[in-house]
Amino acid sequence: MTQPGLPITKHMNERVKIIDMGRTQIYENDEVLGCASMFSGVPAFAFADPLPNIPVTAMTRLQLDLLLAGRSIDLSAVGEVILSDAGATLQMFRLIGEEHRDQTNRPTSIEECIISLDANRWYDAVCATGIAHNNDAVLLEWQRLRRVARCAREIARGTYGFSPEQAYMVGLLHNLGSFPKLLGWENGVSSPMEQHALGVMLAEYWNLPGYLVDAISEQQQTLENESHWASILRQAHEMARQIEESSNR
Repeated sequence: MTQPGLPITKHMNERVKIIDMGRTQIYENDEVLGCASMFSGVPAFAFADPLPNIPVTAMTRLQLDLLLAGRSIDLSAVGEVILSDAGATLQMFRLIGEEHRDQTNRPTSIEECIISLDANRWYDAVCATGIAHNNDAVLLEWQRLRRVARCAREIARGTYGFSPEQAYMVGLLHNLGSFPKLLGWENGVSSPMEQHALGVMLAEYWNLPGYLVDAISEQQQTLENESHWASILRQAHEMARQIEESSNR
């Protein structure tokens, strides 16, 4: 179901067409709402921007419910749950991007983000939308991105000048430009170049951390001119592929 109005358009450069991201609400149809009934107690979180919420897994919601139900909250455990889910991580960063427009003083880690926000506010944002039980494509992509993120973190630990925590974030969200198509947003973007441009656009629009914007924008560089982030991602993808192949034997 597509609702008119509030398109997001931006000129990336003359080679990339203006991309209309209209406010496509794929989670408003009855079938999907029924499939995501385990999220019925969570109000739809409204960001200042008109784009839909990014879905999280049912396991993420359940683990957060259990962790927040105790007398004391294990901040590290909550952060790990959020970081295990690409949708939850992106929702948190979108919220931080709204709250802290200035990159200089914004929280940098997920734990700092949690501390800086009201618990109800970040919980409503993170758990606003669940992956429908029949949408295996999103669930599989979230799992794949988590494997790539873990590999990127390990590679960064042996690479001078790179933060393993930042490398994990880059591995988890580097494919941002493919999310709209994966989630069913009607934006007319299909080619790798267009998806790459859209990823940069979204990263800037949501005011994501600077290192994420840089990593996403550097992915299209050739092997001869490969940046450090692009190199880490290439190695992480190869390592994740090998791990997956060995586990399937």
